[in-house]
Amino acid sequence: MKIKKAAVKPVLVGIVGASASGKTTMARKISKKLGKSKTVIISQDQYYKDWSKVPLKRRQTINFDHPDSFDFSLMHSHIKELKRGKPVKAPLYSYKLHKRLRKKTKISPKRWVIVEGLLVFYKGFLRDLFDMKVYIDVDTATSLARRIRRDVKERGESVSSVSSRFFKDVLPMQKEYIEKQRQYAGIVVNSLSTDDEGLLDRLTQILDARSAARHKTE
Repeated sequence: MKIKKAAVKPVLVGIVGASASGKTTMARKISKKLGKSKTVIISQDQYYKDWSKVPLKRRQTINFDHPDSFDFSLMHSHIKELKRGKPVKAPLYSYKLHKRLRKKTKISPKRWVIVEGLLVFYKGFLRDLFDMKVYIDVDTATSLARRIRRDVKERGESVSSVSSRFFKDVLPMQKEYIEKQRQYAGIVVNSLSTDDEGLLDRLTQILDARSAARHKTE
């Protein structure tokens, strides 16, 4: 007789911050502390809308920091399924082509599900799913310097194109939408603290306790 495997009861962690604030770095550090085999990291960037039917030249002018560029409905349904202990097939997105790829990636629920992105707390129906909400503060100079370094190296952009987009789209969206999500976070940290071992230890201790409590009471 087969013994039915107990359903996973994930603890959901949301990490929000402006562009290049250190969201991915913090997510990876927390995952390492908790144990990579017990965590899964999801980027909101995977849930950009599919712009494949829009000419490439037009795609390159889209404001990817505006809420309208994200598929919140699909993201919500996937996060909700993971919270129920069900796997999902998430989209893969090409930054160079500005469109979704045909291939999808299977995401299975684990003890901790970490979701990082610009606007993870923007919609109430999505925000309410999280057990822990973290917001990362970052100053403009640090954000711009990190973005230039990343986009030139990883996305094939020039310094001038990154700088132009930053002041035209990124910074205005940060002020209008991203920074307002700070009010929903239970924990606010500085971007320079994403490598702080003491802070990471405290966060992982809280998450470990919440996971233990959930598996004990549910």
